Amino acid sequence: MAQPKWLKKYLTMRPEVSTIFDDLEKYQEFCVAYGHVFDEKDLYNERNVSYQDFLRHKSGKHVKNRWYQRDDDNRPRMPRGHTNYRARNNNA
Repeated sequence: MAQPKWLKKYLTMRPEVSTIFDDLEKYQEFCVAYGHVFDEKDLYNERNVSYQDFLRHKSGKHVKNRWYQRDDDNRPRMPRGHTNYRARNNNA
C-alpha cells in the first residue's frame, strides 16, 4: 500500500529534532555516569545544576562525580561568618 506524500514528509527527521534527541541521549549518559538526577525537562535549562555540570563536562572541565561522596560531606556545617564571638571574649 502506498503512503501519501505528506506522511512521508511528516515522518522525516529534521536536523533540529535529531540534534535535540542527540543532546538528550548525551545528557542521559552523563547523568547516569556522574550520579545526577535525570529529567528530560532539564535539558537546555541553564539554571539546573545537573545541566550546568553537563555543560562543564562538555567543554572539557572537571565535574564532581556524585556517585562517590566523601564521608566528611555529612558533617554538620557552621553558617558562613560564624565566629562564636562570646566564647572568645568573655568581657561582657
